[in-house]
Amino acid sequence: MISETDLLKKIQNNKAVTSSFSGHQFVLDAAGCLYWPKHDLLVFSDLHFEKGSFLSQFANPLPRYDTAKTLAKMSLAIDEYSPQKVLCLGDSLHDSNAVKRMLEDDRDAINSLVSQVPEWFWVLGNHDPEIPKEIHGTTLPHIKLDKLLWVHEPEDLTLHIDVNAQVIGHFHPKIMVKRSGQRMTGKCFLIANNTFLMPALGQYTGGLSVNHEAITSLYQGQAEHAILFNNKVFLV
Repeated sequence: MISETDLLKKIQNNKAVTSSFSGHQFVLDAAGCLYWPKHDLLVFSDLHFEKGSFLSQFANPLPRYDTAKTLAKMSLAIDEYSPQKVLCLGDSLHDSNAVKRMLEDDRDAINSLVSQVPEWFWVLGNHDPEIPKEIHGTTLPHIKLDKLLWVHEPEDLTLHIDVNAQVIGHFHPKIMVKRSGQRMTGKCFLIANNTFLMPALGQYTGGLSVNHEAITSLYQGQAEHAILFNNKVFLV
């Protein structure tokens, strides 16, 4: 678990902000991950490992180092927070053949990260409806903690017992705002009444505007956003 001193330093340097959602306090990190101190839980979403090698099959001239770069970001966050639990919120693999294309060093790096954390969970997504046995960790469709549903795509909360809000991946939200006269565009967290959207962490993951109907239809009322910009995070 990260020390209070180190966490305060991150907040003072705009490397993290705190936000309340459904009665719980979260830390939103500039790297695009979420930390829940109560459960010593670090959350990543939409890693899309091997998206580069997938696109290169179709003559797209993207470098095929996205998996390694995404893993480097994850490794740094795990070193900083030293969590008891890690949760990856779906679409960790870009497609069903991602592991077959993956470099052995990258696959070993994933499993090395998993081995560093006492509990590691892979929530399944629409891009990765299963996680191959070569990748270690626990696989499941969703997780429920303290009346929160942690899931890749939004679900009907009335179908779940003792759940009143959900944390979702899938949408890759992004936003454009003006702050102190500066125009900022970046991926973001979205916090609404019973809906919390995670940004995508993967190297080649684009974004969907928070003003798109697919996102605005998920909640009622106003939403708060935490934008990732220039390796910092700001509540807007």
